Amino acid sequence: MLLAVAGSFAIAQAGRISTWFAIGLAPIALAGLVGAIRIAVGMTGFIVDLHGFLSRPAALFGLGCLVAVLLRRQPWLPPVLGTIAMAIATFAPATTPLLFIGLIGAGAILVYRAATRRALIAAVSFAGLLIAILVSARFRSAQPALSWHLFHTLVAVWFMLVAAFVIPVLQKR
Repeated sequence: MLLAVAGSFAIAQAGRISTWFAIGLAPIALAGLVGAIRIAVGMTGFIVDLHGFLSRPAALFGLGCLVAVLLRRQPWLPPVLGTIAMAIATFAPATTPLLFIGLIGAGAILVYRAATRRALIAAVSFAGLLIAILVSARFRSAQPALSWHLFHTLVAVWFMLVAAFVIPVLQKR
């Protein structure tokens, strides 16, 4: 639930500056909300599939939107790049890790280049989602519960870092 709350805060901050940036953050926040409901109520079945979709293909849609907004090109680019990323993840799921790495890396570089102040912290903040994946993955086999809690806590931190350091970069452009 912490992830959903932090995500809602970041979405509200982004929505003031860029609708597509806010939309890009939404799938990950929704995954947090669906996951919290699923765990709290003990649901299985469709909700597990919905959480998986929001966590992977829809999250890649969101990352595509974020990168496209940072590219500052045509207004049609965020939904197109997002849809392409989601389609690739859906039809070629083995590519999902590479898509995450590529989109997060591209976003971090674009944030770094666009920032006038605190460029490094802004770029690292954008890359925080990848950091969350890599740090928590180290514990996945030996400590699955720790890995799960650590990942979701770090994603909540990522939302706060995006709100604090990435969204202001958009605001100044």
